[in-house]
Amino acid sequence: MGLETSLLLGLTLVSIGGFVDSSVGVFLKYPRRWKWEHLWLTYNLLGFGVFPWVVGFVAVSNLTGILGAAELLDVGRIFLFGLGWGLGAVLFGLSVKYAGVALSYAIVMGLTSAIGALVPLVLWHSEDVFTLRGGIVIGAVLVLVLGVILCSWAGHFKEIAWSAADNRGSSPIGQRPMLGVALAILSGIFSPMSALGFNYGGETIELLAKNMGTPALWASVPVAVILLNAGAAVNVAYCGVLISRAGTWNLMQRPSTDHVLGLCMALIAPVGLTLFPMGSSQMGDLGKIVGWPIMASVGILGANSLGALTGEWKGAGKRPVILMMVAAAILSAAMFALGGLDEFVPFVRRFLGAS
Repeated sequence: MGLETSLLLGLTLVSIGGFVDSSVGVFLKYPRRWKWEHLWLTYNLLGFGVFPWVVGFVAVSNLTGILGAAELLDVGRIFLFGLGWGLGAVLFGLSVKYAGVALSYAIVMGLTSAIGALVPLVLWHSEDVFTLRGGIVIGAVLVLVLGVILCSWAGHFKEIAWSAADNRGSSPIGQRPMLGVALAILSGIFSPMSALGFNYGGETIELLAKNMGTPALWASVPVAVILLNAGAAVNVAYCGVLISRAGTWNLMQRPSTDHVLGLCMALIAPVGLTLFPMGSSQMGDLGKIVGWPIMASVGILGANSLGALTGEWKGAGKRPVILMMVAAAILSAAMFALGGLDEFVPFVRRFLGAS
């Protein structure tokens, strides 16, 4: 395979992964009998509870042996990161319910990128904080925060427009944008714990998996099983409480197309996680620089497109839509700055030297 073909394949896979990842929330709009909690429970139980084990047993020949040989402290640390990520997932699902997929996805991805870049810099590379590299990271994080603020502002104007159009002062289709924005911000704070679980909690188990004969490509799968199962437990427990309080378990026992919706959500759940490493590896060194920004940017663009197509901005007027578009562009630019950090730092140095 030639370099150009490999690069094109990598870009295609990463882009598809970003778009599919952004589309999960759309399914929440179309249940016939189920409520949000029924779909979210099915999605998490299958997508992050059952399917990781299926993938794990297929990809790793000695999965149970690896997990059994792992240190309890390492497993516990990853599990705690997974619980934090699971809380972020619950909050994201609720934010989509109240604010729509466009606002929620942009805010969560923006904050996830910001925290994912800032926490390692401060905690593990503090010596770089006052260097040019650290300054660029902090500057990009501030730009990401600006993008999130603009998203929140767009949600505020959206709620004002809807309230003005409704004599009762309530939003159409039961949405409450500013509540959703608040939940999305909280989700963005907790969601990076999945990356922290892989990068700063799973190195020992990955090394153990390699030493026990697992190919390097699949060495992170045992870590994913622990982390995703922990996150699924939080989501399933929360949804189970809601369903029990409402006494609506019987809705899930009746044949319904809603089962298909839940299954589709579960099936596409691991697509982004799978296509991203596959695609970025095809891009060579370029994948390390622009792989994540491309996936996140395509996801934000996809979420906004799907949100518009499904009527999330209907009746909101031009101002919030324009703000949302500007915010998406700002978030994407900041993500590319972070993703291309190793190339951007020498460029800035040359620019300053020339000045």
